[in-house]
Amino acid sequence: MSPITYFVTLNWNTTDLLKEMIESVESTTPEAHRWIIVDNGSANGDVAALFDFARRTFGNFIIAGAEGGTEHLCWRDSLAGLQAAIVGSRINLGCIEGHNLAFDVARFWSNDEPHEIVMINTDVVVNEEGWLSKVLEWTAERPSVGIVGMEHGPNAVCAPAVFLDRNGNWYLHETQMKTAESVEGESVGLGFALVRWPVLEAGLRFDMGYKMYYKQDDDLCFQVRADLGLDVWVYPVDNIHYGSGSLKANQYKVGEARGWDEFDQVKQANQRYFAKKWHWALGDRRRNMTEQAAWLAEMKGRIGSRK
Repeated sequence: MSPITYFVTLNWNTTDLLKEMIESVESTTPEAHRWIIVDNGSANGDVAALFDFARRTFGNFIIAGAEGGTEHLCWRDSLAGLQAAIVGSRINLGCIEGHNLAFDVARFWSNDEPHEIVMINTDVVVNEEGWLSKVLEWTAERPSVGIVGMEHGPNAVCAPAVFLDRNGNWYLHETQMKTAESVEGESVGLGFALVRWPVLEAGLRFDMGYKMYYKQDDDLCFQVRADLGLDVWVYPVDNIHYGSGSLKANQYKVGEARGWDEFDQVKQANQRYFAKKWHWALGDRRRNMTEQAAWLAEMKGRIGSRK
């Protein structure tokens, strides 16, 4: 029996975007799957719209509060036969805690049986029919891959295999632009990505040392490499990722930040945290993809020598 696939998304006053995203997934994904939606402290009107949409789309679904975590929940029997669970929080937990909670719910719902997670932001629209089967067939032949980034489409500059310099800054190569090819990266965008069972079985989570949002995605990719010895690849799927949908909808007023300037300070703090944590695995910018391949081999050697 194949592992069940959970689609995980966080909603923060972006129910209109979420509707379009879910409709696009439902129309392109005939394979069995379940939804875990974490509503991250949305306004009452947005929550009501979310519930109304969920009733029309899924029929029956379950609502649970985020407080207390899954260890206090006694509703596994109530999940039987359902396609969706909405976990509501009175406050914005941020991307890091929100996604960790969703991962915990998936593990709880699956009763620790093998499962995989597709992380998908509310501002993504999937255009490719049958994409999930293609990705799962590709990964089945590559047991060494732990995370698969899938962002690619007419609005994307490349499939999101990204590389990082000594300060943890992303960069790309010209030869990647508009190229829909599978390729290994140091990290991948997690706005639309598959997290495989070996990663979930090991219990890896986003590092709570990061504040709210930014660089936690790169960190998880590096954890997958360093802790599990697994690789991070992209498999391009035709989609549109508009980018920063929740942040723009809320004018970057997230956590302690009261706008873009303060949010940028949060980003800079997370950047410094990432660079300090992973300094041993970061290097100078490489000039081309050939040098990147050599660097990835060296990076794996560094990881191996630390175990």
